[in-house]
Amino acid sequence: MGKKILDSKALYVVLSIVLSFSAWLFVISKDGTRDRASYRSLPVEFTGVEMLEERGLMIVSKNVTASITVRATPRKLAILNKTPPRLVGSVSNINLEGTHSVNYTVELPSGVNSSDVEITYGGLGGSTVDVEVARALSRKVRIEGEFLGSAAEGYLAGDKDDFRFDPVELTVSGQAELVNQVSYARVTVTEENLTENVGEAFPFQLIGASGDPLDLDVTCDVDVIYTSFPIRATAEVPLNVKVIEGGGLKLGDVDIGLSAPSIMVAGSREAVAALADEGEISLGAIDLAELDEATIEYGGELTFPVPLPDELENISGFSEVKVTVKVLKRVETRTFDVTSRIRAINVPEGWEETIITQAVQVKVRGTRALLDELTEESILVVADLQKVTPAAGRYTVPASIYLNSASSVSDLGVVNPNGYNVVVALARGS
Repeated sequence: MGKKILDSKALYVVLSIVLSFSAWLFVISKDGTRDRASYRSLPVEFTGVEMLEERGLMIVSKNVTASITVRATPRKLAILNKTPPRLVGSVSNINLEGTHSVNYTVELPSGVNSSDVEITYGGLGGSTVDVEVARALSRKVRIEGEFLGSAAEGYLAGDKDDFRFDPVELTVSGQAELVNQVSYARVTVTEENLTENVGEAFPFQLIGASGDPLDLDVTCDVDVIYTSFPIRATAEVPLNVKVIEGGGLKLGDVDIGLSAPSIMVAGSREAVAALADEGEISLGAIDLAELDEATIEYGGELTFPVPLPDELENISGFSEVKVTVKVLKRVETRTFDVTSRIRAINVPEGWEETIITQAVQVKVRGTRALLDELTEESILVVADLQKVTPAAGRYTVPASIYLNSASSVSDLGVVNPNGYNVVVALARGS
């Protein structure tokens, strides 16, 4: 008989209806019942911050939070659990620094209205939170570089003033009390054995007046600073003075001394290598024919600047060299009045010249014995008219002096050979 009851279709239909009705009654009853849910440490968002900044103020309180309890139906709580409420407070009416009590409101997500919930505020202040407001400041500070690395052998690192930065200044913003502690920003280069110029972005440290790094809650307008710093090649290059023989003196007749035999230079590898390939730096020339009598008798000293290309730097510490000249050979200077042997060459075609200068005093230097053998007839004065524009008139033209003595080529010489002139008149040829 029990089996017949269980096999009855009517019984299954009745049981299904009863269970469905019971479930419907349960849902209906729960939808009308409100439960509680707590939302702890919700972040409080602030509006009106722009107005605060316009007044030179800023919020310094970090991670301001509040807690609330919400009473609502399970269906509404399910929405809130998925999208928690937002807490929003306005700071637009704050005009002074200090601690302020700010009211906040609860913003509910879509699908939940204020009539659907009952809100209980946690904390003693109800729907308020305390906010610390301080004076804000933005100021520019200088950037300095520090080189703690090393240059490879044969290379030279620049000094502190050689650092270049982009940007050239750093803007630090934040609480005025903190920003005013910053003296400057420091970039430190630590690479070792460098052979190339440094050029890359580096982090930096904020430095206080004492020179120590600071750890402050401030913001900077950049995270890294592009820094360039020179690493230059170096070379020691010999110095030399060219000696021009003349005036009865040859290279072996004088002793030339330099106060510095060489100089150390620094620059790009290409510029240093180019100078090193030349072998030496020529300071200038000493024309023995132009030495004065005091130098011939007692010796003398000349000063030469050290010439360098613009792309190279003199790192030896001196910019000029003293060159001493000592004449080892005993010579004399004698003056000859040349009157009969004054000539002109390169006279323009169709023109006739007249030598106006009647005498030229020629100084010749050499040993006494050779000077005793020299006569006026052995000296020729030649005026060159090649650069004269043909026109009637008188012209002062440079003159060359020629010695016809057998020993003149090497043992006798004219003193200051480029210092002679002759006046010549030109007229139309007949």
